Order: sequence, then C-alpha cells, then structure tokens
Amino acid sequence: MSQRMDKIFDARNKTILSNAETLFRLKGFDKVTMNDIAKESDVAKGTLYLHFKSKEELLFNILIPKLEEFNHKVELIDKNENLIRNKIKKIITYGFDSDFFDFTKDHFLYMHKLFNVQYHNELNAIIDKVIKNFSLMIQEGKEKNEIKSSLPNNYLSHQLMHVFDPQIYFSLVENEKNTKESFVHNTINFYLNVLSLSDKGE
Repeated sequence: MSQRMDKIFDARNKTILSNAETLFRLKGFDKVTMNDIAKESDVAKGTLYLHFKSKEELLFNILIPKLEEFNHKVELIDKNENLIRNKIKKIITYGFDSDFFDFTKDHFLYMHKLFNVQYHNELNAIIDKVIKNFSLMIQEGKEKNEIKSSLPNNYLSHQLMHVFDPQIYFSLVENEKNTKESFVHNTINFYLNVLSLSDKGE
C-alpha cells in the first residue's frame, strides 16, 4: 500500500471510529448495526469490514486510546506531584472525569465482550501498566513513610484501579441519586484511609 493510500486508510479508520463511538453513545451498543456505521461513515459495508470485522473490534479500538491516555495522565501526575496524598486525589478526580471512565460507564454492559481470547491479552497488558504505575507510586509512598498500610502493594494498586468500576458508580450515584462530587470526595477519603492516610486538607 502506498504512503498516500496509507493516509487515506488511516483517515477513514478515524472517521469510522468516531462515527461508531457517536452511534454507540446515542443508540446503545446493542442497537447499532455494522450497516448503521457504514452508512454514517459514507462507506460501503464491504469497505467497513476491511477496516473492522465486528462491533466488538470497534469497541476495543475506541477504548484502547482512552485507556492509554488514562495511563499517561497517571504517569504525569506521579511525576509532577510530590506528596502521595495529592497524587491519589488528582488521579481519582481525573479518573472520574476521564474519557476512559465515561466510555466504560456508558458501555458497562458490553465490556465483557472485550475480555475474550481475541482482545483479552492486549487489554490486560495496558491495564497491567496502569496497575504497575500505581504499585510503584505506592511503594515510593511507603519508602517515604507517607503510607502506613502494611497491605501488599499489588493489592492496594488493584483496589485503586477498582474504584473506577462503573458498577459502584451506578449503585451509589445514579441509583441512589447522590452527586458525582460527593461520590468522588468519598472515594478519595476512602482510599486515603485504606493507605492509612487522612485527608487533612479537606
């Protein structure tokens, strides 16, 4: 494929992904068809299948950049903040405002489709990067004596990732009619307490 054709293919890829994401948000993943996406993207259905073989592949390719951006932001916060308390507060606050969380929340019922053999390894590899960054951050906090918890770093880092589980958000915010702000505030305090830190700045 020539360089020009590569650019055309990549541009069409981006258009298809953007249109698919819009349709998934507006109609719901289960109600959108590949034909809908082809029509919205102004391409033949056969052309669409040259780019993406299924809705699941589209869902995966929409999610991955959002997850990578989340990990990048975690790394920036870790680099730019000194105190573990501030790192945790910023990571949790950012996390609930991120495209990654919004997308997983909106498509929570269909995320399991990505944890099959075809997508499982690549998705888990990126999640593992996030968790490793959390673990390194927690280890540094222990070495600086900011974190008093004796719980294993691996456990603490997995629990930090778990706070972004959309099901918890649905249960405590959307179903119970709590505000997002109070939920984020309580989540920060909860996790600081898990680390045996107290949020004295609030």
